[in-house]
Amino acid sequence: MGDRRTVAERGAIHERPQRVAMITLHTSPTATLGQNANGGLNVYVRELCTRLSQRGVATDVFTRCLGPECPDVEELAPLSRVVYLPAGPADLDKYRLLEQVPAFTDAVEDFIDGSGLGYDMIYSHYWLSGLSACALRHRLGLPWAHTAHTLAVVKNRQLAPGAEPEPEIRVDLEGEIARCADLLVVSTPSEGEDLRRAYHVPADRLAVVAPGVDLDTFLARPKPLARAEVGHPDERLFLFVGRLEPLKGVDVTLRALAQLTNGGGHPEVRLLVLGDDSGAGAGGEQARLRRLAAELGLTERVEFLGSVPQRQLATYYAAAEACLMPSYSESFGLVGLEAQACGTAVIASNVGGLASVVRDGVTGFLVDGHDPADYADRMRRVLETAHLSDELGWRGSRLARAFSWEQTTDLLLDRFSGLVAASRLGGQLGVQATSRHE
Repeated sequence: MGDRRTVAERGAIHERPQRVAMITLHTSPTATLGQNANGGLNVYVRELCTRLSQRGVATDVFTRCLGPECPDVEELAPLSRVVYLPAGPADLDKYRLLEQVPAFTDAVEDFIDGSGLGYDMIYSHYWLSGLSACALRHRLGLPWAHTAHTLAVVKNRQLAPGAEPEPEIRVDLEGEIARCADLLVVSTPSEGEDLRRAYHVPADRLAVVAPGVDLDTFLARPKPLARAEVGHPDERLFLFVGRLEPLKGVDVTLRALAQLTNGGGHPEVRLLVLGDDSGAGAGGEQARLRRLAAELGLTERVEFLGSVPQRQLATYYAAAEACLMPSYSESFGLVGLEAQACGTAVIASNVGGLASVVRDGVTGFLVDGHDPADYADRMRRVLETAHLSDELGWRGSRLARAFSWEQTTDLLLDRFSGLVAASRLGGQLGVQATSRHE
């Protein structure tokens, strides 16, 4: 049979990008996780750049400088570095940061022009970076891939009680990015469907590539040993991991815990909350949650531990009976995947990004809605059904093995190679057409 691939696909083998300009305007991949806006996006960029480096592909990650002690350049991996550029004062929120996009874009262009290096493509993350990449694509003549990580239309459709909706300007700008990018990388088919439905993105400009998990860091280990290491040898633990913001639904876990412990027959249970405020909302989400815990009589049963390093985080996962994720929306359940890799069950809301990594009744439970009683019911099942926590965790660890950063990187490289090949072929055809008309 003949080769059915397109010219661009056949050329992709020889068009693997050698250097990629990564745009993450609002946050650095080296930032402390669980603080401010730092979370899954940071992990994604850091892990991807590390794996690309191992494959001989260089990356420069362009982000903004947050203070006078900020380095000009920071090494991320042997062939990867973070380039810090000015973009307003450190305390800007994402909407005031929008005003800094033009200056940041100019700074990226100046750096690239002055570096003498050849870049093969642009890969942007989050909508603010997408706006910068959109301008750079036209100025530099490079193909452009984009990952949204979160979409305003999805967040607004599934708002937490009392949460502020994302403004229309973000909705509109994400639409412009979706229509202009050469390739949109999404983590799940449901995220791709959200883009198609909201912005009419054709299927051939979408690539569904699931993120991975660091299987060398997140490993299953005996629960009693892990509980002793985190200082709770005689208690049964539930865990929340992530930024503290209404979207994450931590208040649901507190109310569920109150039903379990205040007359619910399980005074031995504690909840550990790992993560800091996202910076969204007046007064801080942690302060609100602490007040709620006190009102519910949970002060002695809940610990707010802030952010912890990744390797220490793995021990906390392994110590828990289950990781709780009652989010109102998630583009991908990276925390759930990490927990399962550590042999821990996950009790999560039944939304697209979480349903893609948690198997209901197999590796944990998916809960429709945000009624604390439903979460308390699943938590009680885990506590009272013999060996259930271990069985769910074992199956979760098996499932997590299918999600590696190596696989993610190889799938992305395949799509990026096709993108670069198509761009170069288009440029060659344009030159040939010009020559014929001279």
